[in-house]
Amino acid sequence: MSRDFRIERESELPAEPEDVWHAVTRDSAAWSIPLDLSRSTVVVWEPPSRGVLRTEIGDWFNQISFDITPSPGGSYLRYVHSGIFVDDWESEYEGARRHTELYMHTLSQYLRYFRGRSFRRFEALAPKSSITADALDRIRSAWGIAADTPTGSELTLPVPGAAAKAGVLDFHDDAFIGVRTEDALYRAFGRNRFGSPVAVGVYEYGVQTRSERESSHAWTVWLRDLYGAAAAP
Repeated sequence: MSRDFRIERESELPAEPEDVWHAVTRDSAAWSIPLDLSRSTVVVWEPPSRGVLRTEIGDWFNQISFDITPSPGGSYLRYVHSGIFVDDWESEYEGARRHTELYMHTLSQYLRYFRGRSFRRFEALAPKSSITADALDRIRSAWGIAADTPTGSELTLPVPGAAAKAGVLDFHDDAFIGVRTEDALYRAFGRNRFGSPVAVGVYEYGVQTRSERESSHAWTVWLRDLYGAAAAP
């Protein structure tokens, strides 16, 4: 059954309003998913303070608004995502709410550690065999993380097809894992909780030694092997 939803988050971010505005509107692929302005109607556009983007198809709509104000530590961001979910409302709402929490944290990490660097983003998808209750535990084990490992813990992250990297566990709950290294943010998405395969999202900053295609393929193969799926013929 279709129902409206509304998700609100307020965060203090370690950057001036102009930098937050650019991160949200121009460089969203550096910490979230790419923002495609061509698919939205710009309702409000007041740099660097306020923006509202809306997409409508019949009675359905999806809207994102962001208000940015100065703060002693940089900026306050008030982010609101609203719209209509048309299928499994509870699961879709929970998935959107939890992803928003992770992305807002990732935005803060990007602004604090990687702002101003070139970037690229890709996401590697695990096979459908990862849609199990304990799927994220396999990634925890592979990354040397226990269920109760606190954020801030140092670790060595195995990177498929490349040398392992020293990192810090910067996000950790029952749905997502986040690791920060000196040149990347790695996110394990436990979307098995919402009826979808697990995925690993990678945000790389600065000059990289491998192509995006090579890195993405290596992570896809790693996930396929981790969840025991056969290679496609």
